Amino acid sequence: PKPAKGRDRRLEEGEEKKLLEAASPAFQAVILFALETAMRREEIASLRWKNVNVKNRYVYLPETKNSEARTVPLSAAAVDILTNLPRTEGEERVFGLASDQITDTMKKVRAKAKLEDIRFHDLRHEATSRFFENTDLDVMEVKAITGHKTLQMLSRYTHLRTARLADRLGGMRRGS
Repeated sequence: PKPAKGRDRRLEEGEEKKLLEAASPAFQAVILFALETAMRREEIASLRWKNVNVKNRYVYLPETKNSEARTVPLSAAAVDILTNLPRTEGEERVFGLASDQITDTMKKVRAKAKLEDIRFHDLRHEATSRFFENTDLDVMEVKAITGHKTLQMLSRYTHLRTARLADRLGGMRRGS
């Protein structure tokens, strides 16, 4: 059977700022980390400090949706997010939230920000698209970061903005 179309929702201009302004500092870190890593909600919720390597700039995910472990490289911004998080005694989870808490908090933040039709999972789409628009990573590198098993699935998460493509046709370099 042909897979369902899937969502193509990306953050529009100003929406990231609105989300961040509506979120608590703790949830701002979750949003920003999702945008920097393209990690799934469950991967962020289950991330443990023992699987974070700030020095070598990666996190290890022993279990993912597709049942394969993955190592996710961290940008400088993602490292900053992790190093600035308060560490609670006895808390193994990096963000201290279960996946359903992330969903519930996102709904509240979305309502407070007066944004429609934005889900936490859309941040994964946004991050994946930004990897292509703002870096010189190639398709296989992005696929390794996001953990998509096939290029077909990766393409379902990549929604390039037409204006950016027109700029590239005009000679603009990625990330400009």
